[in-house]
Amino acid sequence: MQRDSDPPSEKDRDEEHAPAEAAGGHHKAVHVPEPDTRDREPDLEPQGYVPENPTEEEYANAPHPHDDQGHGGLAALAIERRVEHRLAEAKVEARLEAEGDSPPFALMGYFTSPADIYHACEALRDAGYSRFDAHTPFPVHGLEKAMGLKPSRLPWFVLTGGITGLVSAILLAWYTQLYDYPLIISGKPSFSYQAFIPIFFELTVLFAALTCFFGLFVISRLPSFFHPTMTHPNFPRATDDAFFISVEVNDPKFDATETRNLLQRVGAQGIREVYS
Repeated sequence: MQRDSDPPSEKDRDEEHAPAEAAGGHHKAVHVPEPDTRDREPDLEPQGYVPENPTEEEYANAPHPHDDQGHGGLAALAIERRVEHRLAEAKVEARLEAEGDSPPFALMGYFTSPADIYHACEALRDAGYSRFDAHTPFPVHGLEKAMGLKPSRLPWFVLTGGITGLVSAILLAWYTQLYDYPLIISGKPSFSYQAFIPIFFELTVLFAALTCFFGLFVISRLPSFFHPTMTHPNFPRATDDAFFISVEVNDPKFDATETRNLLQRVGAQGIREVYS
């Protein structure tokens, strides 16, 4: 016998709810336990439309993966990953551009003897190239002729500087001894040039030397703390045992394939492009 104080059994509860469900048509909420997914691998396949190249509007309108949006979460996650990938590629391109990823400056190779670079310069000259340079650890006699270079303008600068020094010395002696403060010594003329020949010589040499020094800087565009040829990995050997040739890309005859083939035929090693 069941006392009034005893709790109703499962059977009594089912009998009580049965008439109510038949009369009112209301269904009771049945608690269904959640499946244990701890041992299952997560489903990484996106459920929904995932465009190949999502735009900002598609990404903004897509449901966030952490929102309670049902099947759209993984689709948004895939879109987010692709957008992040594209942003990473853009950062790499920007970094390369900032580091100076510019068009090539020249095609460069090296040789191991003065005779090899001499014949290579002759081959480039005969092929019609005009904008190329040779970098050697010591002067190679006659290399400027093999390259087809015109005579340097530096001697004319030095001559002009020497003449300027000589004229300056003569004017200095004339002004001080004949015009500004003339002195009569042993009945000699005030402007006796024989006594000032050492001064004439010294100023002539001084002006010529200074013109040569600074003229060489101007012609060679010095000082230069960087040159694209320095980016060649073997270029430090140019001060030791290697003889380099660099053919600039702005040469009218330059062609990437033909120029490389020509350098290979004349025996160049380590041929590669250098960048400014």
